[in-house]
Amino acid sequence: MNRHLLLTALTVAALGACRSTQAPARLPEKAGGEQLDLRTYQRVDTINYTGAGYLKLLSARKNYSLVSFVFEAGGRNRWHLHPGAEQVLYVTEGEGYYQQEGQPKQLLKKGDTVVIPPDVKHWNGATPTSRVVLITISDHVEQAHVTWFEQVSEQEFNK
Repeated sequence: MNRHLLLTALTVAALGACRSTQAPARLPEKAGGEQLDLRTYQRVDTINYTGAGYLKLLSARKNYSLVSFVFEAGGRNRWHLHPGAEQVLYVTEGEGYYQQEGQPKQLLKKGDTVVIPPDVKHWNGATPTSRVVLITISDHVEQAHVTWFEQVSEQEFNK
């Protein structure tokens, strides 16, 4: 599968899931006193996301996209899949969760990477006590590369 194609599709879908709500200027300080500036991020919509979340398109090419997601503590997306598209999640800050349908939820920490095969139903987001910053890389073969499903229940999230 062409990774460049998957990345572009993910970016297009991620941007399509956004609304134009202004993000706060800054998040709380990171370790070492550095701050993450969210003025260039867009707030994610409340239809496909629970809690506060932001995204920033880092790169969109013909065959891939690179997106930064920030989920505040407790923030997460709905169950979804990427038809015909592979996605890679890389954690750059904080702690989060990833769960593939039918599998136990995984705790993700800074430096962790998850490769999500095409057409696999999953969700991801922050833990209840920590925000998480993720870089996603996606290739795609179709314009409509995100199929959204039900919200992640509180029981699933807290399990």
